[in-house]
Amino acid sequence: MIWHIAKKEIYQNLTTLRFVLMIILLPILMIANALIYGFGDAGYTAEIRDYNRKVTQGLSHIKAYAAKGLGELAMIGPSEIPKYPTQLKFCADGADAFIPRSITIAGARGSRSGYDGGVVEDYRWRELWSLEYLPSNHGGDATTLIKIDWVFIGVFMSFFVILFTFDAIAGERARGTLSLMMSNQISRGQVLLAKYLGAFATLIVPLLIGVLMNLLIIYLSGSIPFDSGSWLRILGMIGLFALHISIFIFLGLFFSSRVSNAITSLVWLLLTWVCLAFIFPSLLGLFVGTLDPIPSIERISAEKRLQLANIEDEFQPREMLEVTKLSEAPSVDNPSATRHWATYFRRRSETRTRIADARVDQQLRQVQLARELTQISPTVCFQYAMEGLANTGIVSYMNFVKQVRRYRDTFIDFIKTEDRDDPNSLHIYPVREGLSQKLVNPDVVPRFKEHISYQSVFFPVGLLIVFNILFFIAAQLSFLKYDLT
Repeated sequence: MIWHIAKKEIYQNLTTLRFVLMIILLPILMIANALIYGFGDAGYTAEIRDYNRKVTQGLSHIKAYAAKGLGELAMIGPSEIPKYPTQLKFCADGADAFIPRSITIAGARGSRSGYDGGVVEDYRWRELWSLEYLPSNHGGDATTLIKIDWVFIGVFMSFFVILFTFDAIAGERARGTLSLMMSNQISRGQVLLAKYLGAFATLIVPLLIGVLMNLLIIYLSGSIPFDSGSWLRILGMIGLFALHISIFIFLGLFFSSRVSNAITSLVWLLLTWVCLAFIFPSLLGLFVGTLDPIPSIERISAEKRLQLANIEDEFQPREMLEVTKLSEAPSVDNPSATRHWATYFRRRSETRTRIADARVDQQLRQVQLARELTQISPTVCFQYAMEGLANTGIVSYMNFVKQVRRYRDTFIDFIKTEDRDDPNSLHIYPVREGLSQKLVNPDVVPRFKEHISYQSVFFPVGLLIVFNILFFIAAQLSFLKYDLT
């Protein structure tokens, strides 16, 4: 009996105008997505080419300075660290155009010149390297604000779910067929399950066809390679589509069994859909932004200049009337002066690192809080889970930042370990003259390798399952109390 009702639902859905609209619009969106990301000028091919160029430059950088000695390599550090582009950006773009694609290495050169009664030695120095988090330089314009990725198509599908379910119960009652159906030996729970299966099959089959068309076009374009891991992630995304569609089917059945006519059900469903998909996420994101405003770059830069100026005054007063801590240049023969310069460089490096890291951490904490609050919406949970599987979005950048910082520690530990093995070194870090001057084998220098983490997927997927259970229970209880006449 369940399958009989489900088949009737499928047949009724196939003969409606809403199905015709969906079967036309869905393939158009999927083909548009494939053409944009498969044949676009700024697609994956261009990104991977730029990434490979930066990696090659980084290797050349390491080789060049390793040939100058460990001390020189220690001060200059690695080259720019690029973020690996993902080939599944067509599934979840994640506002990638607004997220930095690399972290640069900042440093400075300087010199100390002789003064009468002041500095007595000329010394050209290189400041210790540090990470610098630059904003994205390829932000979007009006044409890139809306991306036709799979997440967008998922929101589009949730709207059609509403159109297919708003009259599932109320429409049957208005036509007088609901009481006739319930006169048979079938429970209300079985009727609800049959209607769910009918709506789900009507929606998921065209979606699968659209996905296959999309993947076939992208595969034939040859611009985006797929490996076994990519195919597994795509299967996971199809599962996310199913969970997302299922939630709105239960939501539609719930409202349809709460009201007496289909128009009222449609109005409530549309209001709920707009709130869950757009209003709640936007308002909560705006609210989080007002809780802890992030200082502007100008303010941060002014604070950094002030603190660095204080360090400069402490070690090298502007009025050069007497010998100061940095009057003598560092050298193997002058460990005392070398230690003074090490303290100076370390203080400057710690200040720059603390200020840069603190600003980025504040931004990421704010984003994380906004993400946690906006996950009251199943649509947002669907988006975050898709971004997690595609390795796009702000969480992907957060993981990248953490890994780069671990690499920073690994690189410094490597320098110190290599220096300890040289008996001729003063072992004073971080001064070029205080470290070993031996040549370094570039092949043993640590290289950065990004590792994809899928931990951010678990929580939104869990919430999608919880939403399904809650809305199923709500629809079931509502239908049990529904007046059939």
